[in-house]
Amino acid sequence: MNSIKELFINRYGLSPENFDLFYSNITEVTRSKGEEIISKGEIHHSVYFIKKGAVRSYYINADGKEITYWFGFEGDVIASLGNFVESKPSLETIELLEDVELWKIDRSKLLDLYNTNIELANFGRQLAEIGLLEMEQQILLNQVTDAKTRYLSLIEKHPQILQRVKLGQIASYLGITQVTLSRIRAQK
Repeated sequence: MNSIKELFINRYGLSPENFDLFYSNITEVTRSKGEEIISKGEIHHSVYFIKKGAVRSYYINADGKEITYWFGFEGDVIASLGNFVESKPSLETIELLEDVELWKIDRSKLLDLYNTNIELANFGRQLAEIGLLEMEQQILLNQVTDAKTRYLSLIEKHPQILQRVKLGQIASYLGITQVTLSRIRAQK
């Protein structure tokens, strides 16, 4: 727990006391590789924090093809925003790429913490801001750069990704074929 506790304290500025308050409201769960933590069409009222492991979010396009649009690793948050904010069925599926250890907190408990503790409310705001910033960066990267630049950016952000994620899923995330990904990797 110490490394993720340090992450919460250092990255999000939580005091040790408020981290302990947050931690007292979570449940630790383990799940197996290949499971879906959130499935398309589900209404899911929990938020997860990845203690250990890797996950991906994907949707099925009109051709029936899986399109990966997000990878999550240690310290990242797993949630379906439509579920969390509006209690709408999930548009995506979140699949476990490895056996994972997660911290789970129910939406109602998290909102209670936000409503009763300004530091934890600011923690929630920071989570949202970081998520929006990462989404904006990814959209801009996808719109204005070539495939090689997107690949190099992904490797810089997640150096371990090639050992933890299938190449086909990485290619899908980058919006290219696996053949193109192989060519890019050969050039490096």
